[in-house]
Parts: sequence; structure tokens; C-alpha cells
Amino acid sequence: MLRFARWISISILLVLVNLDAFAVDPSAANQIGLDGLQFKGKTGEQGKEEHHEDTIVFENGQFRSLDCESWGFGSAPYSVRKDGDSYHFKAALPSSDRGTLEWHGTITGDVATATFHWFHERWYWNIDRQYWFEGTRYSGQ
Repeated sequence: MLRFARWISISILLVLVNLDAFAVDPSAANQIGLDGLQFKGKTGEQGKEEHHEDTIVFENGQFRSLDCESWGFGSAPYSVRKDGDSYHFKAALPSSDRGTLEWHGTITGDVATATFHWFHERWYWNIDRQYWFEGTRYSGQ
């Protein structure tokens, strides 16, 4: 009986130790749904009409805004949560001299809608603006 109990204890310990081998990396699982997608559309300041066009890109676990790159904001890792037929994503795009853009968006089918917040602290005044984005899936060609 003691031998059987020891065998069970060792078996349970081995299973617990090896659970990590079967665990899915949450960041990798998050990227499965969006990597390879691009959306092209309109953007503007919150409460105002369209200002210009932008293209957002999901690739290799990174989120990019092509228009924002021209202003010095780099790509950043994104997180995503699936809710029914929709994907909700977040990313914070950094800039060395222009602050941060915090994106929050939803993708349903071929349509992406998002808001992004530009915040930049300065010694003489702060930038604190909200923007919107509405786009459709784009093949990039």
C-alpha cells in the first residue's frame, strides 16, 4: 500500500511539473487571430470629421499604424481578446519625442473601428487628444 501511495505521489508530481510543457503561451495565443491582417480607412480627431487616411497592420505580434510611423511612433506588441465574432485589441505605440499613442479597437468581420489617445507630457503644456479610426480589411496590394 505504501509503495502504491508513493507511486501515485510521484506520478502527480511529474504531471504537475510537466504541465508547463503543455501550456499555451498567452501572448502567442493572442496573436493567432490578427497577425497578417491590415485595415485601411479614415481617421480624425474625436468629435470631428475625417482628417486623413491610415492603414493599421498586425504582423509578428506587433501593431503598426503606417500614418503614425511617419510622425515617429514605432510598432508595439498588441494584445487581443476574442468575444464571439469580434476581436478586441490594444497597443501602446511609443515615440522617443512625441509621447505615446494608446490604441483600443474592435475588429468584426472585415471592419475595424478604434480609438487612440495621444498623450505627451511637456514642461510647458501637455498634449492630450483622442482620435478615431474606421477601416476595412485591406490586402496591401
